[in-house]
Amino acid sequence: MMVSMEMSLAAQAPHDVVLLDGSFSSLIIYLNQALTKVDACAKSLADEFLNRWNGDLLEHLKALLRSDRTVAMPKFTSRNELLRGNMLTPPVLVDGKTLATMILNPGEYTRPLPIYDDNDPASQQVDHLPEKYCSKRDMEELVAELKGLRVIYFRPYGWLPALRLEVPASIAATNTKLSMILEGILRQFFSPAVIEPYPLFLADRMVKSLGAGVAVIEQTVAQHVAGDAPDVENTLLFLQNYRTEGGRGGV
Repeated sequence: MMVSMEMSLAAQAPHDVVLLDGSFSSLIIYLNQALTKVDACAKSLADEFLNRWNGDLLEHLKALLRSDRTVAMPKFTSRNELLRGNMLTPPVLVDGKTLATMILNPGEYTRPLPIYDDNDPASQQVDHLPEKYCSKRDMEELVAELKGLRVIYFRPYGWLPALRLEVPASIAATNTKLSMILEGILRQFFSPAVIEPYPLFLADRMVKSLGAGVAVIEQTVAQHVAGDAPDVENTLLFLQNYRTEGGRGGV
């Protein structure tokens, strides 16, 4: 559900540069997990997700993969396209971001490189979405767009590690559009205290702040349940998380 909301928000965003926190392929992986298990989850959640899917969600996914303004930025991945074709031969195997951080000077970036090749096809990296919800033709379109994805390693400043940018073919093929994307990302760094683009930093902080709200919801649910329970003590015991909160004995 959260991934579907993020996709819809990104597809409808009015900005010149739209950043995704994660890779493009992870969107399909999460959607496959949801569609595969949707019949086994709560009906209210399943109905809401399927309403979103039957709306424009698949088209939003296709639009993001074809977009000329959307960039996916995974925080970490073990992939390293710089090692293909013996372009570089480091003494030890490292991920692409680590190697790019070592070789790129501030302001430098690599040329767009294919994320997938014949030895590592996109079809092996993502599962086929259930045919009940996604036809073979639609899935072929998605895989074709995945094959067109390119990766760029970009190191905006000396106090930053290299960034991994996954971009659709429409961005990689146009120097003007690529320069706009790089400049847009460059402007999102204001302080060495933040080593990711500011919009992604804000989104991360917002998600981490939800914990306080969840605790309030748990207390509210417990109060309502306890009010109707014939055995309040055991009812509250069953509502516990089976772990000591806060690591200080609940203090």
